[in-house]
Amino acid sequence: MDWVKAQAVRTRHRERSALFAAAASRPRTLLDSVRRRLILMVLLALAPIAALNFIQGVMQLNAAEEEARQRLLQHATAAAADQEAVIASAENVLQALKNVADVVTGAPSCPAILHGAVLSLPFASNISVIDTTGKVTCAALPLEQTDVSDAPWWRAAADARMFRLSGRIASPTAHDGILMALLPLTGADGQVDGTIAMGIDIAWLDNLMKREAPPARSMVALFSPHGEELVSNARTASAALFAGQDMTRTGRSLREARDSDGRSWTFATAPLSRQGLTIAFALPTESLFRWTVLTVAASFALPALIVVASLVGLWLAVDRIVLRWVLYLRRVTAVYAQGHYAFRPTRIKDAPSEFRALGHAVENMAFAVRERDARLRESLAEKTALVREIHHRIKNSLQIVVSLISLYGSAIPRGADRRRFEQLRTRVNTLALVHRILYEATEGSQVRLRELMGELAGLLESAAEGPLRISVEAEDAPLPTDMAVPLALMLVEIVLRFAMADGDDARDRAALALTLSGSVADNRLQVAVEAPVDGPPPAATGADLAYGFAAQLGGTLEQRTSGPRVTVCGTFPCRDGSR
Repeated sequence: MDWVKAQAVRTRHRERSALFAAAASRPRTLLDSVRRRLILMVLLALAPIAALNFIQGVMQLNAAEEEARQRLLQHATAAAADQEAVIASAENVLQALKNVADVVTGAPSCPAILHGAVLSLPFASNISVIDTTGKVTCAALPLEQTDVSDAPWWRAAADARMFRLSGRIASPTAHDGILMALLPLTGADGQVDGTIAMGIDIAWLDNLMKREAPPARSMVALFSPHGEELVSNARTASAALFAGQDMTRTGRSLREARDSDGRSWTFATAPLSRQGLTIAFALPTESLFRWTVLTVAASFALPALIVVASLVGLWLAVDRIVLRWVLYLRRVTAVYAQGHYAFRPTRIKDAPSEFRALGHAVENMAFAVRERDARLRESLAEKTALVREIHHRIKNSLQIVVSLISLYGSAIPRGADRRRFEQLRTRVNTLALVHRILYEATEGSQVRLRELMGELAGLLESAAEGPLRISVEAEDAPLPTDMAVPLALMLVEIVLRFAMADGDDARDRAALALTLSGSVADNRLQVAVEAPVDGPPPAATGADLAYGFAAQLGGTLEQRTSGPRVTVCGTFPCRDGSR
C-alpha cells in the first residue's frame, strides 16, 4: 500500500508540472485582453459624443466670432453716425449755398452770406468759392493764399461732378488740419463753372468721436478711400495700431493687431455710405472673447474629461470587479492543479453573483476530479502492482528453468555441448535478470541503462568459464521497458561471441577484459562492446542472434577493428523513457 501511495504522489507531481507549464497565459495580440477590449468599446461608444462636442465647439467659436464682428460693426456704425451727420450737414449747406446767386456770381454780399453759414456750423472752419482756374473768388474768412491751383486736393477735385471729401490738409485757422468738402458748381449748360469748398475742422471731429467712444475702452478711426487716417478718438494709439494694415479692405472676417505696448486688439472695418470712407472699430481681444474662450475651451475639454474619467473608472471597475476575481479563480485552479482538492475558495463569497456561481462550479468540478482521480490512481496502482507481480512470477519461472538447465547440463562432459548448455543458461538467466530489474524498478514504465548494463556485466562474469572482466561506461539514462529484453539479449550475444568462442580452452587463457558503453542523445540509443583480440576477430554470421535483436530494436550492428581491439556498435531509435 505504501508503494501505491508513492506511485500516486509521483504521478500527481508530473501532472502538476504539466498543468503549470500550460497555465501561463500571455496576450497573443494587442486586443487579446478583457481590459483592452472594454477600453476600445468605451472609446468607440464615446467617439460620437466627443465628435459632436468638438463640432459644437467649432460652431460656438464661429458664432462667437460672428457675434463679435456684429458687435464691432454696431459700435463702429454708432461711432460714425455723428461723422456721417457732419458730412451730410456739410453737403446740405454747400447744396444750399450753390443755389444762392450772389454766392455763385461772387457778388459783394457773398462773403457775408458765407460768413453767416460758417457761424451756424460749429465744425466749419471756412467756406470759399473757387473758379475753374483755382482762384478763390469769395470766402467767409480772409485767406492768405487765394490761388489753390497747385494744391493736390484741388487737382484731384477739378474734374469732380459730385460732392467729395479731400484728405487731411494743413490749415492756418485750424490747429489740427482740416478736411475739404468740395461741391462742383455747374451752369445751365452742364459745364463746371467752379467749386464751393468747406473746411471741416478735424480736431472737432476727433473730439466728437472721443465723446462717442472713449479711448480707454475702444479705438475708432475713420479712413479715406486711399487708407489715410482722417479722424480718430486716439490718434497716436490708432496710428500705431493700424500701421501696416490695409484699411481699404472690408469684409466679414475679424482682424487682429497690436498696439505700441504689445496689447492685442481685435477690429472690424465697415464702409460708410458716402465717399468711399471706411470706419474701423477695435476692442481689446481679452475683453471681446473673455467668456467665449472659456465656453469654447469647455466644449473642447468636456469630451476629453469625459473620456479620461470613463477610462479611469472603467480601468478601476474592470480591475476590482472582473480581473480581481478572475485572478483569484486562477489561483484557486492552480491550487486544485497541485492536488489540494480540500481547499475551499472562501473569498469568493464577496464576489458578484456571476463569479460566485463560477467559483461554486470550479469547486464542484474539483470535487468531481478528486473522486475520479482517486479512482484512476487506485486503478493505475492496481494495474502497476499486477504488472510487477507478472514480472516477479516470470522471473521466478525463469529461475526454475535456469535451475533445470544447470541440473541437466552438469551431467554433460566438458566440450562443445557443455558450452551450448552454458550459453542457453546464460540467455535464460538474462531474461530472468531483466524481469527482476523491471520488478524492482521504482518507475513502472522505464529502466535505467547503467543499471541494466551493470547487472548484465555481473551475470556474464559469473557465468563465464574462464577469467572475464567487464567494465561498464554507460549513462544513467531512462529506457522504455519494451527495449530492455532485446537490448539485454543482444549484448549477451555479442559478449558470448568473444568470451565463449568454440574451440578455445577458456580456463587456460588469460583474463579477457571487455567494455560495455552506452548513451542516449536526441532520442537515439548508442551502445558498443569493445574487446581485445589476439588473432582474427570472431566472424559474424547471418545466423547470429545479435543481428536479429538489433533489427528488432530498429537498427543495425557494425563491427570495426582498430589495432588489437575490435568494437561492435549500433545506434537505435529510442523514445523518451520518462514519458
